[in-house]
Amino acid sequence: MIRHFFFYGTLMAGMGNAVAREAHRHLGQGVAAHVAGALYALPDPAGWYPALLPGEGRVYGVVYPVLSGLDLAALDAYEGRDYRRVPLMVSAGAERIAAEAYLWQGVLPQEALSIPDGDFARWLGERGLSAYSA
Repeated sequence: MIRHFFFYGTLMAGMGNAVAREAHRHLGQGVAAHVAGALYALPDPAGWYPALLPGEGRVYGVVYPVLSGLDLAALDAYEGRDYRRVPLMVSAGAERIAAEAYLWQGVLPQEALSIPDGDFARWLGERGLSAYSA
């Protein structure tokens, strides 16, 4: 059985950080997908990053198959204590795929901004902001 990851923020291909670049060396071709949830943007001096919480909306991202050698400890460390890796079902067109994703588990900071359309990359682009890249 192939393992999959759903990325909706700074770990998507092209977001410009070293952890994502290393992870994508071990992932196959991604497919546009979405999950149920609510998405928020959080500011940091190194750029913005998203927080996915359970919710009724749609959160858009990409689902990737794991080829081999993906360093889960490095991904978990990058995401830190505020996120936990959880299994979920991802919709990719008409297909439903079992995947893992990082969900926010803490209380959202006061400065968190809602992303009502659930698309972090588009939200950044529309505002001329940069994704977190430390």
